[in-house]
Amino acid sequence: MTSFFAAVLLLGGVIALIKVFGVFPRAWQALRTSRNALDVISDPGLGEDRKESLLKRYSLSVLSSCLDLLIRGAGSIAIPVGVLWGLEFFGVVSLRAVLDLTVSWPFLLGGALAGITAFCFLEK
Repeated sequence: MTSFFAAVLLLGGVIALIKVFGVFPRAWQALRTSRNALDVISDPGLGEDRKESLLKRYSLSVLSSCLDLLIRGAGSIAIPVGVLWGLEFFGVVSLRAVLDLTVSWPFLLGGALAGITAFCFLEK
């Protein structure tokens, strides 16, 4: 039973930190920048020099957004796993048992449903 609560802590921690770190708004910003770049590429009214300068700016923006998302996403996962690792160090739970539980189909199904529900309520 301790493994179940630790797995819920892991899932809840990841969901909460994704919200706290603002991963989704950053991802939407990267998507908007990519769409703007596609609009520039397909605009026949812009000169080549203007397209080049805009696309350079957009490419740097998308690159920085990707690095930002990488760091925020990794932190959203690493912090809860680090907490579980600390709990294992103190003998409270077995990290192996928790990770085995998280890949079982009942937990994946329940976690997916809980995650979708949480994101629906958190995005409002």
